[in-house]
Amino acid sequence: MGHRIEWDNEEKTVVLQQYTDVPIKDDLYHLAEESAAMLNGVDHTVHLIIDERTIKLTLTSADINFLEKNVPPNQGVVVMLVNKTDVSYKKFVQNFGQQLAPNAFFQTYFATTLEDARKILQEKFDVKYP
Repeated sequence: MGHRIEWDNEEKTVVLQQYTDVPIKDDLYHLAEESAAMLNGVDHTVHLIIDERTIKLTLTSADINFLEKNVPPNQGVVVMLVNKTDVSYKKFVQNFGQQLAPNAFFQTYFATTLEDARKILQEKFDVKYP
């Protein structure tokens, strides 16, 4: 298993998804399913932080369709953690993904550190961290 998923704050308004060890494409699918299960367990909006700094994912249309089918209705925004050198490519994928999967790629922000990702959620969406 090359991934980890957990609540990122006490209020359970943010889920942190991270690729670890030696991640493979199947980890994308497992994270989507596990995340959906967590979000379906609460009634309020939940934002995602997805740390892709340790993996180079090339999404196929099948991958994008799978993600779209697994978006719970209470999913909020997504903050992608990426390396600085990958930001342009990730924005390109985001724009392409919006055409095929408007819910999965609805509103995405990009950050290069976990602290910056949390700051985006705090400032733009009033997320509380201790």
